[in-house]
Amino acid sequence: MMQGTPYNSDYSQETLRYVEDNDHRLVELGITNNNRIIDLDIGRYFTSSNGDDYSRLGNCIGRNTHLKTLYVELRDIRLSATHSGFFEGVKQNSSIREFKMNDLSYYGGQNYPIGEVGCEVLKVFQSNNNLTTLSISSYNIRNGDERAIINTTLSSCTNLKTRRIRHNNMTDEQLLPMVEAIRGHGSLQELHLWGNQISHVGCVVLAPLLQDPSSNLHTLDIRNNQIGNEGAIAIANSLANNNKLKTLNLNRNEIGIQSLVEDAFSGILCNTSNINSIHSSNHTLDQLTLLNTFEGVGLGRQLTSLLKLNEGTNKKHAAIKKILQHYPNIDTEPLFEWDSGDERNLMALPYVVDWFDRAEEAVEDVDERLDPIDDSSDSSVSNDSDDYDYKVEEKKLTTIYEFALAMPLLTIPTSHSHINTDDKKRKRAAI
Repeated sequence: MMQGTPYNSDYSQETLRYVEDNDHRLVELGITNNNRIIDLDIGRYFTSSNGDDYSRLGNCIGRNTHLKTLYVELRDIRLSATHSGFFEGVKQNSSIREFKMNDLSYYGGQNYPIGEVGCEVLKVFQSNNNLTTLSISSYNIRNGDERAIINTTLSSCTNLKTRRIRHNNMTDEQLLPMVEAIRGHGSLQELHLWGNQISHVGCVVLAPLLQDPSSNLHTLDIRNNQIGNEGAIAIANSLANNNKLKTLNLNRNEIGIQSLVEDAFSGILCNTSNINSIHSSNHTLDQLTLLNTFEGVGLGRQLTSLLKLNEGTNKKHAAIKKILQHYPNIDTEPLFEWDSGDERNLMALPYVVDWFDRAEEAVEDVDERLDPIDDSSDSSVSNDSDDYDYKVEEKKLTTIYEFALAMPLLTIPTSHSHINTDDKKRKRAAI
């Protein structure tokens, strides 16, 4: 349909024939009485004041095998909850993968209820195992019955990959049962909740989704809510052991002191307490938005560089680079505290050498997507993988030297036991 084409009965009847003929070119269908939807270029559109037309349309949709997206706008629609033929027909369809119920007339207004028609359409998809995307945008879901229908639909459609519940005036209290409805759904990959009234409590509600090891969620969009520092930090902490989420959008919230939030995320992406902590840090999150990019305000240098390190496909390499940056001198002292005897300690050296060999591979593995960071920013550590001098070979030789220097003291026969541990520590300290 060309942009600007007016709505008329002839056009709707033509659309009906497309659906009825199972035309392979028709993969998107909009049911609406709003001319603005034309600008979305979704596909064909249908409206009618005749209930029989909707029943006929439903029957055609039920037999159609090419339709992938069904869009319904409820405001001023001529479809009624009494048109059972339409709902029964749609229920028979097995090709639709995406259902969108958006109110374009009052986008962001949240004034129009879902109503009986919306509830009936949602009930249709409760038994649809083929649906992968569900969008409900710009409606008022304050009505308890309507929320129950939404939650039941979310719970029933276990194969959904993308869920968009946007601009629905949803509160923290209403979010809890919705999150419970989708917990344990391993198919979920994207969750969009922007434009609601989610605050710190809502972030605590969302945290279990991010902490669930079986979760496959890779995108969480909670921009334009009422989330402050506390809520953002709660989300950051929930990512400590998460290895799936790649994109997080916290734009247009109520974050007051961004540095506190950035420090929280930096600590999750690179916990510098010790080498093991760095190794077990989050190496997956690589897209984070905290402020409006169009205002020219971005993230600090340290957090930006850590996110860039995470962009690489090899997460082991990201961990190695972080260790090299924050631990320029690899301490091998813990290797000599093993309780397995000197022979086991000698066997540790090849592992140390192998780690540095892998470190060389990691440093050489520079992702082409990583652009150098402007050096005008102040930072004690340059974390960008393109311009940071890791000095792997130098650190490798130093570590081997320190390892070998300590080994003779550990392998001296017992007849020379007069060289005690304190002597060893003094000699090593003197180097």
